[in-house]
Amino acid sequence: MSNSSSSSRIDIIIYYGGRISHDTWSVSYDRLPAAMMRISRSTTYSQFLTRLYQKTHVDSNEYLLKVFAKHSCLYMGRIKESLIQIEGDDNLSEFLDPEVGYPIMEVYVEKEQITHEVNPQTMSQQWGQYMSLLATRGLPSSNHHAVAGASTSRHVFSSEDNIHREEYIPNVVSVTQGLENIGIHNSGATLSHGIQETCGEGQRNVNFSSHLEPEIDHEEAANDPQADSFANFEDHDSEPDEVEFPIPPVNPEDDVNINVIVETLATTTEGMSSGHEASRAAPMPPAQNDQALYRTIPFFTQTLPEVPADSIDVPKLKYAKFYDSRKGKLDIGMVFKNKDHLMCAVKDYSIRHAMREYVVLESSRSVWKVICKHSTPGHCNLDRSFVASLLLRHVKCDPTYRIKNVIQTVKDELGFDIPYQKAWYSLRMAREIIYGTWESSVRMLPKYMGALQKWNKETIVEWEHKIFQPSSGAYVIKYVFWAFKPCIEGFQFCRRVITVDEIHFYTKYKHKMLIAATMDGNQQVLPLAFAIVDEGSTLSWKWFLQMLSKHIIRGASGMCLISYLHPNLITAVADIPDFLPPHGVHRYCLRHLCSNINNSYNNAQLKDLCWRAGSEYQIRKFNRTMDEIRNTKIEAYLYLDQIEKEKWTASYDGGWRHGIMTTNMFECINGVLKGVRRLPVTAIVELTFDRSVYYFQERRAKCSTMLNNNQLWTDYAYKLFKRWSTKSEKHVVTRFNQFEQSASVITKRYHGQGGKTHFVKIATRECSCGKWSQIGIPCSHAQKVCVVHGLNVASMVKQCYDLRLYRMTYSKSFQALMPEEYWDTPEFELVHDTTLRVTTCPGRQ
Repeated sequence: MSNSSSSSRIDIIIYYGGRISHDTWSVSYDRLPAAMMRISRSTTYSQFLTRLYQKTHVDSNEYLLKVFAKHSCLYMGRIKESLIQIEGDDNLSEFLDPEVGYPIMEVYVEKEQITHEVNPQTMSQQWGQYMSLLATRGLPSSNHHAVAGASTSRHVFSSEDNIHREEYIPNVVSVTQGLENIGIHNSGATLSHGIQETCGEGQRNVNFSSHLEPEIDHEEAANDPQADSFANFEDHDSEPDEVEFPIPPVNPEDDVNINVIVETLATTTEGMSSGHEASRAAPMPPAQNDQALYRTIPFFTQTLPEVPADSIDVPKLKYAKFYDSRKGKLDIGMVFKNKDHLMCAVKDYSIRHAMREYVVLESSRSVWKVICKHSTPGHCNLDRSFVASLLLRHVKCDPTYRIKNVIQTVKDELGFDIPYQKAWYSLRMAREIIYGTWESSVRMLPKYMGALQKWNKETIVEWEHKIFQPSSGAYVIKYVFWAFKPCIEGFQFCRRVITVDEIHFYTKYKHKMLIAATMDGNQQVLPLAFAIVDEGSTLSWKWFLQMLSKHIIRGASGMCLISYLHPNLITAVADIPDFLPPHGVHRYCLRHLCSNINNSYNNAQLKDLCWRAGSEYQIRKFNRTMDEIRNTKIEAYLYLDQIEKEKWTASYDGGWRHGIMTTNMFECINGVLKGVRRLPVTAIVELTFDRSVYYFQERRAKCSTMLNNNQLWTDYAYKLFKRWSTKSEKHVVTRFNQFEQSASVITKRYHGQGGKTHFVKIATRECSCGKWSQIGIPCSHAQKVCVVHGLNVASMVKQCYDLRLYRMTYSKSFQALMPEEYWDTPEFELVHDTTLRVTTCPGRQ
């Protein structure tokens, strides 16, 4: 008997009043069990919930209970615990099933307050003269629905008798909100309002008059289930175009402003109490007997309900009734800030949940009536503004968001396919909302630059203007240069190599961006300086290089400048002494040179041969590759032969490049300046600041990891050193000169390669392979000679790879900028030069 009784019942351990904490493997509670009970395995969910109310002493009229159960299973040889929310008989039966054999069930209980109805007079007293109650009655029941389906009947819930009844619902949709026709007559302390409301065929006037607060017919309001509608006294200067059925809407793109959509469908709540937010964070599932007319489409994880007035705290009761895009339900008595917010809610419902188009039948100050159409593959109400509202969070996180991403996002979230042109305009609208237009951004630029210099001392900003209007004192931007102090200071601990490049913008203006960067000890790009110029001319390049010489180089010698081959840039470099012998040298980017070969001769083989020739460290290998180019295309050989060899080859460089053959701007563009080509000018500057801050934080953390691993050098140098050290074990050394510590090294022959002899001089840090003198890390041949001579090979690594210097590179820090309210007013006004506009059509990005 005891066994039979035990198998038919289960013990429940109840945790209540604390917090649940869980990780990947376990679930725990910060309090001891509050109660314990034993129930039958045939207990239903409603019976189970009733027992929990009794055990926890929670008033079921005031609170809802959310119940979670601990589930344990064997996973990868360990017991893994997880939480499962008990929402009905299906979830509960998994634990009560006698075949599963749970002897004990641990449940965690949370309570959630239920909102209650309050007296309308109390509501009006709380809101004072800002709100008035629209007591409506006698309206046809068919007009009480924001959206109606195509079917001729549906279940309607009546708040008067709390039962469901079947009634006929036509396809006409009527949503009414008292918005306009409000006459305010202020005489002393008296405030009177005249409100005219129209809904379907019913029309009536509601007049309120009170001292400071509007009077309300409380008896009428108490008997009217629709008495929880409120009017907003905000005026509207524009109304959407009226469209009569069956004529399709004219230009539906302009019916609701994008800012209204963003505000209506925002994902965080401001001005709402914490209790109200908690109640909305995990909505209860719909009742079992409710029939959904359309399938539910998931929306954001959090929503922002409509707030009747910006400065009013809405009570957490029945009258705080707002549209929730996540639930997708329009109810009579919902409160909207204004008519535009009402229109946006209906549009959101029709697109996300009903998935049916609608046409505006009537639109006035107090009435907005629409009619549903049958479902179609597309949706004419899905306009650019609505699509742009979906893209804001994506574009803000990723400025490189592309057209194909827009089309896929709309498909995934809404289930509709949109044309390419609409995606293009929607994406542009989203970018302008987040970053502003180019014209407004130019006006903001001096103010933002001033903020950078105010909170990040010694930030370099150089201007060169053209006078726009002498009478107004406005200037037109010509050049602007900026560089951050931590980057300038970090350059002292890097190799003396500066790479420069040019970026073209994907905007309607001809501006270009000039960039200077270097490589740190871990072979990562460190941005040094930036500039916006009107065009990539010789004068603009010369001005930029002069700024580099003044603020970055600051009289240091031994500088190597790497750039692409362009006549304007080459001419500009010829006038800068810091990049001319004996102070420095000018080298060409090998990647750009290979691209020129490919563009000229459309031959991928020639491009690869050109890269091989330029990157070879040994002269004999360079000559052999050049012979292959001559045999493949004599014109390409003659083109390369007329360029000075030390300008583009590693074998003739003399060690100035330090192994850096390209400008590495591809990494810089996709790292520091990801997405910059599509942004306005102030957003560009802000992005360079944010990405530089991120780089410093990330690399300081990376340096700490390397120090904890007891490394002497950076990861780049350490991996290269270890690879060559392994390779050196196969070499054979012949000792020649003990005083000069020189020797010849014979490499092992493997698969037809190797078997070569290289000469190493330890005293001068040279090897005939050319790698040691170029890169600064002992090659495999040098490491073998150091082992034979008993020398410490670790001391032969160039100092720029030292982990202590790498830490010093990123030792300086940036300061966060205060909000715009604390920025100083600039000393001059900057406007955009409209003559630089480029006429282009929307194209693929």
